[in-house]
Amino acid sequence: MSFAEGAMRRESLSTGHNLRMNPPRMTTITALRRAATLVSLRQRVADLRERSLLGGLFYVFSWGLIVAFSDGFEIYPRTTVSAGLLLLALAALRFLPESTLPNEQAAARAQNRIWTVLICTAALWGALMVWAWLDPAFAEARALILLGVVSLATAFAQIFAVGRKLAFLGTALMVLPMLGALVYSVENIGLLLMMAVNSLYLVGVIFRSNAEYESRLALEVELRTERDRYVRLSRLDALSGLANRGHFQTVFDAATAAHESGAVLLVLDVDRFKLVNDRYGHSAGDRVIIGVGEALRECLQGLDGLPARLGGEEFGAVIRGVDASRGLAVAEDLRRRVNAMNFTLADGSEFRVTASIGVGAFDPQRHRDSDALYREVDAALYRAKEGGRNRVVSIN
Repeated sequence: MSFAEGAMRRESLSTGHNLRMNPPRMTTITALRRAATLVSLRQRVADLRERSLLGGLFYVFSWGLIVAFSDGFEIYPRTTVSAGLLLLALAALRFLPESTLPNEQAAARAQNRIWTVLICTAALWGALMVWAWLDPAFAEARALILLGVVSLATAFAQIFAVGRKLAFLGTALMVLPMLGALVYSVENIGLLLMMAVNSLYLVGVIFRSNAEYESRLALEVELRTERDRYVRLSRLDALSGLANRGHFQTVFDAATAAHESGAVLLVLDVDRFKLVNDRYGHSAGDRVIIGVGEALRECLQGLDGLPARLGGEEFGAVIRGVDASRGLAVAEDLRRRVNAMNFTLADGSEFRVTASIGVGAFDPQRHRDSDALYREVDAALYRAKEGGRNRVVSIN
């Protein structure tokens, strides 16, 4: 059974018993989709940032050439220098470090910040080129002006097709003002037509580059999502949705590796679980597993704890940052919750189950490692069984 199938089965089975449940949890499929969306956004931000880093300096360098090979600086020294400094400032903004992107909102904000810098640069460049083209002070650099518009607009269309609509906007802010200037000046119809043809070419470039990027990104996200899904599968129990024994053991070992107090182990066994399967069927047994798993998860809310299904009807939890008395209180709360659950069968009849629990806190003076604590707690669990079941026994 896949984990997704297990999640759907838990949802359908859990409606058959009367247990106070947490608010509906996000299904695994929804969680994976949201994770894939976040992965996609993070990748877009990373790609956009990487592609934008050096581009801003080309605007500064190109403007310097246009000013150097014209009379622009002699006539407009403050304006030309101010324009260069503004281009330099926009280029510097591209190098601002990105903070962590823990959620979709943070990733969207980072993406919008980068796009804002890019669009502002494109708008400024388009305005500067129109000014330089129409002002006689820059007449000697007209070839450089045209080259600056065509080359940087082409680069923008190809490189920033990460977002198609904004790539169109940025390219248009550089190309359309120059087309308007050519129409206004009416000096060279051939040049105007060539610019128009180049503009149509850039439209095709954006469509093609965006399609290639989206295809590659979709493949990367799919591969990463599948990898993450298999990682989850390797750590979770399909029926209960809790950690499986392997993941539990890893966390348990880490909790006791420092040989410091503050870790509590809890082990639960459903009483007479075989009788439930034999008398009511395995579907009823699955309901019990799901219900006990939910109860265990609820008991650990607000605590630094990992709930797990250790196998069959046996559950466990490792809780960090609590002492023995707090661990005992959690175990008693769990026992009462399990004892209060009513499971409804198809014919309307109900049945209940009880649980025996062993609990204990790690003591570095007493326990050499996690196995030593587990053996003591497991022995306490069986003392609870021998003492009549439906009870908690602590090693402390």
